[in-house]
Amino acid sequence: MFCIIGFCHTKVHAQYSSEADLINALRKYPKTDSIKLKLYDEVFRYYGSRQQYDPMELYLDSVRILSTKLNLKNKLYDAQYRAALFYHSKTRYSEALAHYQESYAIADASNNTYGMARVLLNTGAIYMDSKDYVKALEKNQQAIPLYEKLGMKREVGSCYMNIAEVFTDLNQIDKAFPYLNLALGLFIQNGPNSRGVGVVSEAMGVAFMKAKDQDLINLGVLPSQRYNHALEHFKKALPIALLEDDPALAASINANIGEVYGLLSDHTKAKQYFETVMNLDQKHDYHVSSSKNKIRYAQYFFSQKNYTAGLQMAHAAVRIADRYKIPGNLQNAYELISKIYEQSGNYDSALLYYQQYVVIKDSLFNAEKEREITRKQLVLDFEVKEKEYRYNRQLLDNELKQQVLLAATQRDQLALAKKEKDVQQLLFLQQRTKLQNEAGLQAAAFQQQKNKSDYDRAIAKKQIDNQQLELRFNKYLNLFFLISVIVLLIGGTIIFYSQRKAKKLNLIISEQKNSLQELLHVKDQLLGTISHDMRTPINSLISFTHLLENSQISQEKLKVYASQLKNTLGYTQGLMDNLLKWATSQMHGFVPDIRIVDLKEITDQVVYTQTDMILRKELIIENNVIDTTKVLADPDMLASVIRNILTNAIKFSYKKGVIRIEAMASGKYVTYSISDQGIGMDDNKVKLINTATGYSVRSSEGTSEEKGNGLGLILCKSFISIMKGSIKVSSKIKEGSTFTVELPLP
Repeated sequence: MFCIIGFCHTKVHAQYSSEADLINALRKYPKTDSIKLKLYDEVFRYYGSRQQYDPMELYLDSVRILSTKLNLKNKLYDAQYRAALFYHSKTRYSEALAHYQESYAIADASNNTYGMARVLLNTGAIYMDSKDYVKALEKNQQAIPLYEKLGMKREVGSCYMNIAEVFTDLNQIDKAFPYLNLALGLFIQNGPNSRGVGVVSEAMGVAFMKAKDQDLINLGVLPSQRYNHALEHFKKALPIALLEDDPALAASINANIGEVYGLLSDHTKAKQYFETVMNLDQKHDYHVSSSKNKIRYAQYFFSQKNYTAGLQMAHAAVRIADRYKIPGNLQNAYELISKIYEQSGNYDSALLYYQQYVVIKDSLFNAEKEREITRKQLVLDFEVKEKEYRYNRQLLDNELKQQVLLAATQRDQLALAKKEKDVQQLLFLQQRTKLQNEAGLQAAAFQQQKNKSDYDRAIAKKQIDNQQLELRFNKYLNLFFLISVIVLLIGGTIIFYSQRKAKKLNLIISEQKNSLQELLHVKDQLLGTISHDMRTPINSLISFTHLLENSQISQEKLKVYASQLKNTLGYTQGLMDNLLKWATSQMHGFVPDIRIVDLKEITDQVVYTQTDMILRKELIIENNVIDTTKVLADPDMLASVIRNILTNAIKFSYKKGVIRIEAMASGKYVTYSISDQGIGMDDNKVKLINTATGYSVRSSEGTSEEKGNGLGLILCKSFISIMKGSIKVSSKIKEGSTFTVELPLP
């Protein structure tokens, strides 16, 4: 767990060198005040830090009673919370939960928001260790709004980390990653190298290790890159752990890295990292982590069939887990030892350790234990209520005494109030006489004001009549102007839409003109290609037959001419194939056969057809398209597009170069790319290819003087458009080119 738990390494004041000094100081102090409360607290912490729980509980009761008597609720809360931490750090969860519940009740009663929040965070940690994921989630979710209210972002991040840990343990990685990202966003505010960032980075690496293939694909990560991403996050977390001087965290991260290298079969590095883990575990006393790391090292030895080393390491983990009462790690160690003995053929020992594994498992997870914890909690709740009743009764007695004193004070106040009332009555009579005189004067003034008001009303009535005549005239005038404006708006609207329609027609005509010009250019290129490129191989074939008829050629020259003629006819065959397919696609009434196509299968078929050209140039083809990749396309059109792009990549690649083929789902499309490391293209040619209206591009010679005609690109752009996709190219001179095709998903 990554929550914040304060472990209890308390120090008693230096003036008390031993237990006897503390007890003597407590007995000699006669008063019952805050100083004595402090002495009780120091004795309580002294026994708690030494795991002497019976005297600890005794002095905790003294702290509880005196804190209540002095009405020091914060001291009472601190003592209960500290006792819970003493038990929690030693995995005595039932006692820890009881004290956490008492401290929460105290914090709730005194509106101590921070106190309630950290109790919820730590109880969530206990439920997480006990595999009670529902309660673990509940406690962390309750703590989040409390920490947010206090503005404690780092603690909110800790809650998010705990929730992510729950989902990771449940192998629900799709739910874990959002919480990991939320935690990272909060931790990174304390700096990119803060401990929280290191903890989240390690958790993300673990999530990548546990994620299913579909989870990785949803995250945009190829399953084959799982270990690379995990290593990236682990190696980002490791320097932070070392910078924070946190050997326990550094050991955990090194164990994860060693496990990854073991899965990658790099056993030299795996052993190196595991040995580093063993050295780091000697620098801290977090025994849960050290025993867990030894189990992981033993599992690595088991996977390598090094049963002797595996048994030795597993038994070391058992010794730590048994000594410090860590049942979860003890259970895992017994299970691993049983498997090692079973593989070694020692079935008696395997059965013995398996029985011990079952006993530990049943002790951790059985209904009777759950009921026992519940019963203990009910008893503790009853005791708390009983003590609260006694405390409330004492408070009630004090309040009654205060009420008696208050009643005497109120009698004196009532006598004084009666005298004040007589004085106020006399003042009231004087004030009433004064008000009656003022009322007579106000009545005379009111009559005078009324006469003046009648005169003003008559004048105002005449003015209103004049204004009504003026308003009636203005109304007719405004109506006239409104009608005029409406007529002008209608006329303007008609003119505007007429001009807009004319502009659209002109734009359509201009686009059609450009399209016709481009088609004419393509037609001229096709006719030129047919007239030139078709005549040349035919003339070569006629000349070759004349030579054969006259028998005027040696055997060596015959082989050379036959090879040249084969290359020429192969080029001509490709030209004819592209011409026929392009012409078919342009025919009126042509309907493509769009359906779900296996992109991996078609790619393999096309690569196979180009085997001769690939071997001739000694090229390496990296086909990274996964088997499950499906697209909506016409299979023949798609094969022709891939064939033309791959042929160009082979044509312009240098000998012993690499051609990479990849595909990745993104949104509603699959992005398919073919990259080479060949001669590349200049920016003008790239811009011309990527232009929507750029149908024809002049072809260049390949690295082995292969010829081209530019018709393959025309065919690709036409077919991709028919299949509702898109094609783009990026390239740099002497660095190679990448053709990228987007096709819709099913």
